[in-house]
Amino acid sequence: MSRMIGSRLPVDFIFEHHRQSSIVVLPQSFLMHSISIQLEGPSKVEVWCGEKRTRVTLRRGDMTIAPYRYSIDGAYVEPCEFLQLHLSPSLIDRAASEVGRTPAIAPVLGAVDSLAEQTIYQLEEELTSGRGAGEYVNLLIETLAVHLVKYYAEERCTAKEAGGFPKYLLETTLDYINQSLDRNLSIEDIALAVGVEPVRLARAFRASTGKSIYRYLNER
Repeated sequence: MSRMIGSRLPVDFIFEHHRQSSIVVLPQSFLMHSISIQLEGPSKVEVWCGEKRTRVTLRRGDMTIAPYRYSIDGAYVEPCEFLQLHLSPSLIDRAASEVGRTPAIAPVLGAVDSLAEQTIYQLEEELTSGRGAGEYVNLLIETLAVHLVKYYAEERCTAKEAGGFPKYLLETTLDYINQSLDRNLSIEDIALAVGVEPVRLARAFRASTGKSIYRYLNER
């Protein structure tokens, strides 16, 4: 089941709510920047690009980005429910010009990004509540566009590997650990401090640093 929640003309964005059974996705190229937030999980996903196959288990809150003109050769997705926001290339171009960055966005599968996640939840609430003030909806869309350009531009993205952190959340996590050298930290302590569930924190940390969080703590 798919339901369009909102859009803006000229088409700067399309916002949808999807609930689907297992599906094999055919080859496709994306005509807008597509951002998805997982609502239920875990759900296993496998994406095929040429000979490369990327597998990840998506949990609630995980974000996937398929940039404009990004092509896949296919995918398999287990039953899942997710929110999907499509942003126009011109919107991302304007955001890139505003912050002086390139509009080339990196593809990401299952990033852990609490700011983007909460912005999309807020957007859904505004669009479905009936109050949906146009100015506030526009602000949320433009804020998210700038966020994508700042943290997911190809040359700066730290979440290119499946399930990684964007730069701001990786730095927040590392800063908290390094400022707590006199404490015997647990992964639960760190997860609470940065606002991410322990399982998602562990996966994102390994994807972004190449080390498990336990190894990083032991090497301090």
